[in-house]
Amino acid sequence: MNKKHILLSFECLLLFGVIPGLLVWFQLKGDIPFFPVLFSLLIVTLVIAWRDPDMKLNPDTNPSPFKGLLIRLLAATFGLCIFTALLYPSLYFRLPRENAPLWGLILIMYPILSVAPQEFIFRSYFMQRYRPLFGDGTMICLVNALVFSWAHAFFLNGIAPLLTFPAGWFLARTWQQSNSFKRVCLEHAVYGQIVFTCGLGWFFFQGSSRTLQNFIP
Repeated sequence: MNKKHILLSFECLLLFGVIPGLLVWFQLKGDIPFFPVLFSLLIVTLVIAWRDPDMKLNPDTNPSPFKGLLIRLLAATFGLCIFTALLYPSLYFRLPRENAPLWGLILIMYPILSVAPQEFIFRSYFMQRYRPLFGDGTMICLVNALVFSWAHAFFLNGIAPLLTFPAGWFLARTWQQSNSFKRVCLEHAVYGQIVFTCGLGWFFFQGSSRTLQNFIP
């Protein structure tokens, strides 16, 4: 392992292992606001990416068919709705039923305020920056899914990491196939909107939805 690989390993462990763990610890001590944490990490990764000549902030995209994406989104819709109805019936479609204005605001603002920063950090940045460590195959997708899931331990429940592990895997695969920031943002946004609509957004309530609720009279 050369010096570059050692430094990249340390950086990856710090940004995607240690810092999320510290945030979980601080979250257990008190309520940490979601967006300042997200945007702080976004700024750090943007600066590193800008200084790294091997990274592209706007990489060339590869055309890929939408068929696979549509199948995944339909499967996610069906699976998440069944999961919620069977295990959390009291939450089933609770947000659109009880607070339609907040639900509508989340559908509009969630992709902009939450999805886009996350997709830069976890896909555009991670998949390019750590390619020398994990390669271009299955390993980097698996590690990406793991760190994406681990980051969602911030919400202090088991459902958020459970759901974001397969989501992280699919999003990493989409990035591999397309190199498209827009494509992974679209896929992530739809996954999130399904989650908030069917009722599982409760397990992510510390983040986007709680902040946006302040805008609803």
